[in-house]
Amino acid sequence: MLLMTNVDNINCEHVPYLIDELMKKGASNVHVLPAITKKGRTEYIFLVDTVRAHAEELAEFIAQETGTLGVRFLESEHHAFEHEIRQLDVSFGNSHQGVLWCGPIDFKIIHNIKGTIISVRAEYEQIREVAEELRQKRMNISFYEIKEMIEQRALMQFKNFSGQLEKEETSQAHPLYFSVNGYE
Repeated sequence: MLLMTNVDNINCEHVPYLIDELMKKGASNVHVLPAITKKGRTEYIFLVDTVRAHAEELAEFIAQETGTLGVRFLESEHHAFEHEIRQLDVSFGNSHQGVLWCGPIDFKIIHNIKGTIISVRAEYEQIREVAEELRQKRMNISFYEIKEMIEQRALMQFKNFSGQLEKEETSQAHPLYFSVNGYE
């Protein structure tokens, strides 16, 4: 079930509170989009994923907190892809200082209907930790670069270049090492 409403009388500081409270009250996901409505007014469009059992309570909460005049209840179908979490050991280093960061990174592996790996995404908080630690060690490498390097190599390793690896094979996958020479 998808709840949708538009609100034009709150400011941006109110939005994070609403998202957090909606999640606590049973929303499985909340998206808030900035928009422009009639007469050039700014507004927010709230999209709230939930199960039907929580829909009425969430709609009442939205109305109470925002003063909205109504909430749309949209029946929707969601196709969830099969996924799993796998871990790889990752390290970053350079020729001057040796290993700068080393540790496990969790990857969300998404499979299509045939079971083929179609996407590999690294855990955000772990990538952020790597970026912060490398920055503290005076490495000029962006979060974006770290994420792209790790995910590309992990995808190649999990797919083994020629197709899907069996789970037993990936449990003993080789650690990923990244040289960050030139990022000083």
